[in-house]
Amino acid sequence: MEGVISWLRQPLFHSSFLRAWMALAAGLVLAMVLILILLRRRKKQKKEEPDRNEPITEKPAPLPVLELANLQGLGKREEQQDAFGISRMERMEEDGLLAVLCDGMGGMAEGGMIAAETVAEMVGLFPWEDDAAVPAWVRQRSSRVYQQFRGHGGTTLVAALLRGRHLSFWCVGDSDLFLWREGKLYAMNVRHEYQNELVLHALEGAFAVEEAFSDPQAAALSEYIGKENVGCDHTYIPFSLRREDAVLLCSDGVSDTLTLKQIREAMALPPQACCDRLEEEIQAAGRPNQDNYTAIVMKYHGKGEEE
Repeated sequence: MEGVISWLRQPLFHSSFLRAWMALAAGLVLAMVLILILLRRRKKQKKEEPDRNEPITEKPAPLPVLELANLQGLGKREEQQDAFGISRMERMEEDGLLAVLCDGMGGMAEGGMIAAETVAEMVGLFPWEDDAAVPAWVRQRSSRVYQQFRGHGGTTLVAALLRGRHLSFWCVGDSDLFLWREGKLYAMNVRHEYQNELVLHALEGAFAVEEAFSDPQAAALSEYIGKENVGCDHTYIPFSLRREDAVLLCSDGVSDTLTLKQIREAMALPPQACCDRLEEEIQAAGRPNQDNYTAIVMKYHGKGEEE
């Protein structure tokens, strides 16, 4: 030990005041400084680099309760006789959301005007106090149109109201309301077509069932807004939606052109992509007499009936 102490006290150089212990101490200080610099650099690099144990992609933003999109095209017609309207999205939580679609009857007077006015009037009345009063309004609206056009002008109607997770709807004519649920497609309404009455008569033995489908008047509407007395199909008890259910309101320019399989596959997509797919399929069909086509798509992401 005394030999080590004696060595540390020796001059670093001949005739120098610096001792060996001074050089050793300086070396230790320098080493510590270098170590601190290296540690600080590594800490900075670690902060800048993503943690490999954490996912690189950010967590997606939560989906809204309802996604909404719409589609409308002229087809091969000279005039757009479809009309649609949607209530204010910012009032959905307080009032619910109302979507209305009308298809003015081709070949009749002012079908487009009647459709547009019917949509505007119904959306303008919303929010109403009692859903049970809506069928009476439909009858009043139909009576007013009848008084003006005496049965030679009219429109279909399909309207859907979403409050929370509960869906109510009202239907007149041959515009459609579809529900997509877990990969399956459901028709929510029955078309008001003369063909249905013919089928019932055929089942009663009046004539062969095949004749009901070949009758030239089979596709004529048995109910429409513009009749003196009109029937309106509607929900008596609101229908409960499940999470990820999709709802489609459409004119027959969509549903008569496309197959149910095409509609089902489109409705599996997000609303805007669904509308894009429907239009692509309609255009690809290339019908020479393609009708006006209109659709409203709603995708529900809120709490379902099972929760």
